[in-house]
Amino acid sequence: MLHRLILCFATLCLLHKASAQSNTGPAGDAIYLANGTRYKNAQLVEITAERVKFTVKHGDALTNHNYGRDVVLMAFTQEGNFLIVDEVSTNAVQADQQLKDFLMAPARTSPTDMMIRRVPLEVLRGTISYESEEVINYQPVNGGAASINKNELLMIFYSDGKHQILTDFVEIAPILADLRPQLTASAPATAVTTAPAVPVTPSPATTEPAPAPTRQTKTAPTRPTRPSPTPAAEAQASKPAPASPTGKLSLNEADYVTYRAKAMQRVDEFVSYINIITDKSLSGDDKDRAIEQAIKLFIPDATIEVTSASKPGTARKMGVRTYLTRLKLLPYSYTKVSWSEVQYVKELTQEADGNYYGTITGQQTFTGYGKSDAVTYSDVTQKNVRVKLQPAQKLINEQVETNWQVLLGNVGVGSSQ
Repeated sequence: MLHRLILCFATLCLLHKASAQSNTGPAGDAIYLANGTRYKNAQLVEITAERVKFTVKHGDALTNHNYGRDVVLMAFTQEGNFLIVDEVSTNAVQADQQLKDFLMAPARTSPTDMMIRRVPLEVLRGTISYESEEVINYQPVNGGAASINKNELLMIFYSDGKHQILTDFVEIAPILADLRPQLTASAPATAVTTAPAVPVTPSPATTEPAPAPTRQTKTAPTRPTRPSPTPAAEAQASKPAPASPTGKLSLNEADYVTYRAKAMQRVDEFVSYINIITDKSLSGDDKDRAIEQAIKLFIPDATIEVTSASKPGTARKMGVRTYLTRLKLLPYSYTKVSWSEVQYVKELTQEADGNYYGTITGQQTFTGYGKSDAVTYSDVTQKNVRVKLQPAQKLINEQVETNWQVLLGNVGVGSSQ
């Protein structure tokens, strides 16, 4: 109990500090999701073995967010520190301590900017003298002058603590974990490979100082699913699937465990997209991308059953795109959708077409918020989601390998489908 009180106190201190610094630059931390969403002015609150909780500041109000752990990739403080969720322990006490250490860590001190180069993968240190949308000119730590195209970079850490991600969020998260010793090293000369000096691309002629580096994060292509945290299980799943006595491809024991969990994750991803689509603080482009990514989770003809508050006991079905588009138009400032008591009511079973089918059920709580975070609507319904596993084979090095695609089917209300 004591360590949770300490963590809460630390969180309040960090929120107060972010508020006090709001007139000196972008306030608050940034949190990145696997579906390509970036939350600004966000603050981690708790990380458990299954969930990640954080708040987002909208003006003077704070909104609470609660996602599956596999959905949240990483967090950055405005002081320049970062936390990769995959590196956080699943032990509650250890996770709380890691979160506390992250929130209370002193500002990252670096006399130089740091750029992560894609090929070869390395950290370039230097002082950026000019930056445009296409190129960066900088002075390497070993002297001279250098220039690099931004399409060769994955990410930039600026000396003032800010950062810019230039690639897919899912791609950069594990790279940051691997490069942490170099990114946090206090002696750059011994920890980092610097780029050779090359002719500098001239800055535009002007009598004013060179333009300041762009601080906005580039929107990267979204990729909702993350690499499995269990390499051994994933390696086993990539082997050719055994054939059943009827000649159909079938799941081995390791496959079954892996894909059973992935089906549960698909439901969690769908819920996370709903929260993005209904958040009025996000741009229309962000919502449209979330709609497109959510649709990819479903089989083409899937439907979603909805109930009406004005007509209790009745339900109607609509296509996934129609359902999500209507969510986007709901008259709430934002909504919070969460699932609890999630479990299989029908385990994955192979049917005559060779695919596996199952049904996942859970209690869905939907809450719509208006001005000043006032709850304007809330309901709890029993949801049942049909899941489908279908084999996908491809030829790699003259060997046929099989992976199973996990898709969601019809979403119903009430008793299992």
